[in-house]
Amino acid sequence: MKLNKVRRAALSVGGLFVVLMLLAGGAVAEAFAPRPHIPDEVADRYQAQSARDSVIPDAARVGIPAYPGAVVIRTFAVDKRPAKYEGLPIIELISADDYQTVIAYYQKQLPSWKNAELLSAYYFAQDGNINFFKPEEPHVGIHKMENYYRSSDKKLLRQLLPGAQTLIKVFYSKE
Repeated sequence: MKLNKVRRAALSVGGLFVVLMLLAGGAVAEAFAPRPHIPDEVADRYQAQSARDSVIPDAARVGIPAYPGAVVIRTFAVDKRPAKYEGLPIIELISADDYQTVIAYYQKQLPSWKNAELLSAYYFAQDGNINFFKPEEPHVGIHKMENYYRSSDKKLLRQLLPGAQTLIKVFYSKE
């Protein structure tokens, strides 16, 4: 009986917090995409540490939809770029869906988007010499994991997301 009273009190306090946040104009931010479940046996591996340590921005901040069911394996901040490049923040995800299905999703979600697996670039030069895309345009690079990773890396990534076969790189604006 006492336990039920405690639960009701906790729920009412939690509910009150949500109401107060909404009244104050502070909506609860939604992360761009989830992290993968990291099995204990691979927790100390580089890719698992990268997925665990990645800073995942709010979905509203990115402005490009995350692929449904995809998980974040790595993020890159702007301040890690070489001095001669103006860099965009990048979020790397993996999906269990095939390459063509992921492409079809982004073609539907981002009408101006065009995929070019080989031309997806981490950087665009300030001078415009290596401009594969404009920073103000949505840019998502989609890659077949078979073409992109070594066997050991693919095996580990498939432990983070069983059946993973597609790498998705989302580039978004700094502002």
